[in-house]
Amino acid sequence: MGSNTIHLLVASPSDSGLTDRRHAVVMAGLGAEVERKGRLGRELIEQVVVTLATMVQLARSDGAEEVRMVATEFARLAPDAGDLVLAVREGCGGNLRILTGQAEARLSYLGATAFRVTPMTPAVVADVGGGSTEVVVGEGNRPQLAASLRLGSAQLLRAVSADDPPSPRQLADAEALASMALEAAPEPNGGRALLATGGTAANLPVLLGRRPPAAESGPLRLVDEIGEGWTEVSRLELARASLLTRELSSAELAARTGLGQRRARLMAGGVVIVRALLERYGPGAATVTERGLRDGVILALAAARRGPSRAP
Repeated sequence: MGSNTIHLLVASPSDSGLTDRRHAVVMAGLGAEVERKGRLGRELIEQVVVTLATMVQLARSDGAEEVRMVATEFARLAPDAGDLVLAVREGCGGNLRILTGQAEARLSYLGATAFRVTPMTPAVVADVGGGSTEVVVGEGNRPQLAASLRLGSAQLLRAVSADDPPSPRQLADAEALASMALEAAPEPNGGRALLATGGTAANLPVLLGRRPPAAESGPLRLVDEIGEGWTEVSRLELARASLLTRELSSAELAARTGLGQRRARLMAGGVVIVRALLERYGPGAATVTERGLRDGVILALAAARRGPSRAP
């Protein structure tokens, strides 16, 4: 459960990665509600529990042996997050874990690098969410330094009161805010691999016309994941993505790409963050991926089942 979306991933761990991957997603906008009202509130908590209960049922019917539920930045900020935890326990029969920023960062790093980055290879993983961005430097699939930053695609657009599409002045302000926020991220470790995960990163290939979007509206159902696990996006392609979000409104972007309009609206803020990450960490391209926090949770669970000595 993130600030923008609630995701379900059902997958089977194996020695070569997570297989039989099936995915469902709901665009919930929980972070915006917390920022607007200062809390989740009873009505929204009830709606979330209904969504989670449906997702748990979908996972079980798809053969899931174990289900874990985690929440990120919106829950860290909501003063009534404890009410959500209790409601989920009663309505879904399971525990909801509110991840610390550090735990979210470590799990995102594990999910993005596992079966992709070879041992001892320096890497940087950035999980660009709606309300926060987690940045981790490490080697192979071992994280070393991590930071959770108050920098997200939705949060950044709200911070500059962005129009739709944002004006040049608003985008300049957003770029300055992103650059300043990243000063608190870990120092580069000499690696040339930047992996970006989270909703904006995963949808950059959609924005660029390289694959179709996942459904974020309509009936909640599990579908096979589409597209490559990892996709390289060059600086030139990021510049083109930036131009699209500057010139087209969210409605026009949605019509052009097939993204939902709420997702299309967030791409402007997310592209600013990904470009700022490239400037700070310096590689010629970013590898964008769906693999991240959800994968990290499943991999950590699988490792724990094998025994403490194998847990990441």
